[in-house]
Amino acid sequence: MEILATDTEQLIKETAKRVFFAEGKLHATTQEIADAAGINRASIHYYFRSRQKLFDTVFIEATTEMRSKIQDIMEGGFSFRERTEKFIETFIEKSLKHPYLEMFIATEINTNPAIQLQLSKPSKEKENLKKLEDDIKNAVAEGRMKPITPHHFIISMMSLCSFPFLGRDIIKNAFSINDEEYKKLIAERKDVIIKLLFLDA
Repeated sequence: MEILATDTEQLIKETAKRVFFAEGKLHATTQEIADAAGINRASIHYYFRSRQKLFDTVFIEATTEMRSKIQDIMEGGFSFRERTEKFIETFIEKSLKHPYLEMFIATEINTNPAIQLQLSKPSKEKENLKKLEDDIKNAVAEGRMKPITPHHFIISMMSLCSFPFLGRDIIKNAFSINDEEYKKLIAERKDVIIKLLFLDA
């Protein structure tokens, strides 16, 4: 039986996600999170015991949610091109909501072995990789893609999706653009990425 979070517990988690992953305050204290949530700090300690426990909880939740959405796309009966488009849409939507999550993932995997183990739990990665390999072979045979291995396809797609968020301030400064112009640039990314990955786009 699933145990549902209380309203206060859910408020704490959603506030922590916003503070950590949307505002980029990796070192925010429990007091800062409590103030942002409009509650007292004792409530955070009651539900999560420590700041690290709270961080680990919301970090795993955010990454698991993304994995779940990706698996739904993989199992949705879509064509290879449609799955790729939906993945890019989902990634961009998630990154607009939590622009600092990718940076935190890289940091946590390198510094927190416990988190790395939780993120590495077996799922359907091998099955998905085999499916991707078959899709790429078919697309190459039909002249819709240049030859590429599944690993390089994933690396290329993830890089094209991730960098605009990891390098947001660099991009804004380099192009002298404001927040609205940056958002317009991001809104164009899906079509740009698809045209780079598929010859018939």
